[in-house]
Amino acid sequence: MAFDGIIQNVATPSEPSVETVCLELESGLRVVIGRDGQPPLIDAADARVARCTLEWTPTGRRGSIATLSLGSIGDIAAREPAAEGSVMITFVATGAFRSVFEAFGPDLGVADFYLPENLSALVLAAVSPAITGFSRTLYQRAKCQELVCEIIDAVARNALTPQASGGALSEAEMERLMTARRIITTRFDEKLTLDIIGRTAGLNRAKLTQGFRQVFGQSVADCIAEHRLNKAAADLAATSRPVSVVGYGAGYLNNASFARAFTKRFGVCPTDYRRAGGRIAPCIAA
Repeated sequence: MAFDGIIQNVATPSEPSVETVCLELESGLRVVIGRDGQPPLIDAADARVARCTLEWTPTGRRGSIATLSLGSIGDIAAREPAAEGSVMITFVATGAFRSVFEAFGPDLGVADFYLPENLSALVLAAVSPAITGFSRTLYQRAKCQELVCEIIDAVARNALTPQASGGALSEAEMERLMTARRIITTRFDEKLTLDIIGRTAGLNRAKLTQGFRQVFGQSVADCIAEHRLNKAAADLAATSRPVSVVGYGAGYLNNASFARAFTKRFGVCPTDYRRAGGRIAPCIAA
């Protein structure tokens, strides 16, 4: 029996329209997209699972929190049910794909991470695509394939943030730090200050600065600069906008400060970067 298909529509007026969809991505790799559900029941009880859950946070918080749980069918099924109104994508790996998921390490059954903003966006695109008609399922399959590839790559690079901080931070403080990083990711071109970020995320200045270094391995200022300069680099390579306009669009108020920051990160000035078509690897200072 074919695995692909829509099971039911579970849309609500206040949240994204989500259908429970089952798709076969590759031989040995299935995906179930749905809401408020447990992992699908399948024959291979020892299959490995990657479950992405997107929850809309309570009143007083900003946006949503996206998490990733890795484990076996039994590991994931034993966890607490997802919060009401949440959406999830469950990848079920058997055969050759099972060994790929097992390569994540022996602690797979207790691995829980926060998903960064780019992967959260993929989750939302897959569970609630704007595309309708014949191409909707094709689009969802493509987004799920992209998402699982990004997950495999991020885990292999140790680039995901564990939900357990391993330090003095509580779960609530970890979520607020994730909110702080999301503010930077989406508003880096604004005049952001520690006070603005901390007040919006619900963290005092000390918790914000210390927690950011502990969890993300960089300062708040470095995170802002990284997003600004990456955006500028993409614009230089893909558009014909004047360098000064690109710098201003990335949040730099004058061309000199933009050129200095850009050269420090990429090893060449903005003009030379554009001439090279963006084919220059970042030269990040220690």
